[in-house]
Amino acid sequence: MIGPRIFLAYRDFLFAKISIASLAACVLAYVAYEPAGGHSGGTWLGYFWGGLATVIILWLMWYGVRKRSYASASLSLKGWLSGHVYLGLSLLLLVPLHSGFQFGWNIHTLAYALLVGVVATGLFGIYFYAALPSVITRNRPGQKFEGLLQQVSDLDSECRRQADAMPDRVAKIVARSVEETRIGGGFMRQLSGLEPGCATTLALKQMRKLSRRSEFSGERRPQMLRLLELLSLKQSKLVRIRRDIRYRAILDLWLVIHVPLAFATVAAVAIHIFVVFYYW
Repeated sequence: MIGPRIFLAYRDFLFAKISIASLAACVLAYVAYEPAGGHSGGTWLGYFWGGLATVIILWLMWYGVRKRSYASASLSLKGWLSGHVYLGLSLLLLVPLHSGFQFGWNIHTLAYALLVGVVATGLFGIYFYAALPSVITRNRPGQKFEGLLQQVSDLDSECRRQADAMPDRVAKIVARSVEETRIGGGFMRQLSGLEPGCATTLALKQMRKLSRRSEFSGERRPQMLRLLELLSLKQSKLVRIRRDIRYRAILDLWLVIHVPLAFATVAAVAIHIFVVFYYW
């Protein structure tokens, strides 16, 4: 994953400088040039800004192709992402300059509204790039997700071995905690990161109550304490796993919103261009 500071500061903020300089030139041109009838998308300057905005949108959409390509390119993936952010933000002003700040209940304004939605969700994406990698690292330092799953499986096996020498009710509690452990589930369950009625949590509570009874105060005490230790460790592993799944679900939700909005924007822009030239 590319760190946020690395791609935002790509080549000493190259794309930020290009965007700011370009927008400054556009604003100066807007102020200096006063067409007959006022500014609108139908002036030569309006057409120029509209064409420029369209080229930028298509370039931004190409990022989805570029980041999946391993072929060499003149611009690195960090550079593409940096341009994706700063040039995307520049559209928020470039498009209104193109329209002469004229908006209404029509396909043209809808295209801009969709564009704003894409940029807004893109800003959330920047936040996720900044926050989630470090959070994920803290949640499972030096461990892979598959490794955590294997550890839970190993703990289950050890719990079963320890419970074999214990009374049947203890073995049943442990067996239930193994067989009824659920990881993942529906999207909303993943997004919450919670598991109401977790079998391991329930088993841990039941075992703690049993451990207070006199029958587990003698020779069976070390085995009971070991089971409690194993179940507690398993519970902590499950919490980490469910958090990790939650972070992945957040990124999936962002993509589910951001990407379709981007394609809807391209479709709306295409209709906007067709309508403009059809009635020209």
